[in-house]
Amino acid sequence: MDWNICGPKRQLDYLEKMIQQDKLAHGLLLAGPSGVGKRAVARALAQKLGAQFPDYIEIAGGGGIKIEQIRELIYKLSLKPYSSKYKVAVIDEAEELTLEAANALLKALEEPKSYTVIILITANPEKLPQTILSRVQKINFGLVPWAQYEHLLPADQKQTIERLAPGRPGLSLAIAADSALAESMAETGEAYQIFVQGSDPAARLMLAADLAQKDTPDLRAILLSWLERLVFELRLSPSERLAARINQVNLSLKYLEQNANSKLLLTNLILNT
Repeated sequence: MDWNICGPKRQLDYLEKMIQQDKLAHGLLLAGPSGVGKRAVARALAQKLGAQFPDYIEIAGGGGIKIEQIRELIYKLSLKPYSSKYKVAVIDEAEELTLEAANALLKALEEPKSYTVIILITANPEKLPQTILSRVQKINFGLVPWAQYEHLLPADQKQTIERLAPGRPGLSLAIAADSALAESMAETGEAYQIFVQGSDPAARLMLAADLAQKDTPDLRAILLSWLERLVFELRLSPSERLAARINQVNLSLKYLEQNANSKLLLTNLILNT
């Protein structure tokens, strides 16, 4: 059966097998880097199961997923399907669940209705409560080989997109469709190049100062994009220097969550890594 998705073949094959054997879990966790196709797979799975409005429900993360949203979701899931065998709920950026929201969701995962499938999507599974993680089937996603999706992109943008979003077909397609996103990603890419290759201390210091002016969510997104690129490069060409940089970016993200002084944090990261 054709999923009409290009990229995560192993994950799609696994889901296909579970559907064919009638062993699909009622709670799924799609975990992996951003932009690799997790949300596309979740939506395609809902279509495979025949779930469409009002039997398909999606909650987008960002800014926190509150208990009121989860209570409304649970109520909708309590109603029998309108026109299909299943009701499917997708919770994107599930790490944004507040503690209260996660606790409210827990009962639906512990005692699922026979006709419900709840799909959590996250790039940061470690931020989800262990009680949630223990009640879902985790499916890991990784970066996707360029050859599997480059034919979907405009010829005149391929070289730029491959540089900006290696291994991430979802992000690649978004860049191709949105010039503003392409410009923003280009700026992020330039900053990354200064971080990993820049030899001019003044340029590196200026970069640290510029990034320190950004809001914490924007800065976190930049550091996460750097982390993903470092991991991608480490897989292609392992080195102690890359491993050390990955460790330092991870530490910086940790300190950022603890409200550390962003200017000092970035100066230390960019000048001393």
